[in-house]
Amino acid sequence: MTTETLKKPVNISQSNELTEAAYYLPLQAKRVLWLCLMQCYPMKDDPDSVSPIFTVTVADYQKFFKVSVDTASTDVKKGVTALAGSSVVFYPKEGEFEEVKRPWLAEAGLKKGRGKWQIEFNYKVMPYLMGLTSQFTTYSLYDCGKINSVRVIRLYESLCQYRSSGVWITTQDWLSERFMLPESQRSNFAEMKRTFINPALKKINANTPLKAAMTQNDDGRLVFTILDSKS
Repeated sequence: MTTETLKKPVNISQSNELTEAAYYLPLQAKRVLWLCLMQCYPMKDDPDSVSPIFTVTVADYQKFFKVSVDTASTDVKKGVTALAGSSVVFYPKEGEFEEVKRPWLAEAGLKKGRGKWQIEFNYKVMPYLMGLTSQFTTYSLYDCGKINSVRVIRLYESLCQYRSSGVWITTQDWLSERFMLPESQRSNFAEMKRTFINPALKKINANTPLKAAMTQNDDGRLVFTILDSKS
């Protein structure tokens, strides 16, 4: 991918399988993943044309996340290192497995003196980046660029998945598992609501095109209502 590709509108598109996967990445790693997903976006209609090898530069990180070159260099290295040491859990809707855990990367190399990383994703993860189905979650990096909490970003991605219907129904257990929430929130819904859901919705409503609220059904399920101010 060239820098010219990154000058186009900064859209990110990922398969719903990835949106619904269980993983936790620090902010730097999430941003490195974004830089790769941005390169996938122009080719999402032809997944077979996308190479598993991506280039992530310090210059692009600095440009999109408005940090100094020194911070960008440190952040990219931290992000790549975190991706290289992390796994993601998928929940296939078909096949013999209920859940499958796979490492994100096959390899990552820093080009000498160029501020450029070459990242190769695990070939078994690539289909989830591009889509095993025709269903994608798409949003603009500019719409959530002010959010610096990874779990809030992941909640935003989930809400984006259901913005066309305006309603997302889920459970405390689903959020706990997929977002890898801390035990204090997993075991105590009041604590989850006070320290995660309510503050997250406040940040999303203030900093993105979405306006969302959450109520709880009599059966305990969580009902998120979503209004997209761009639609």
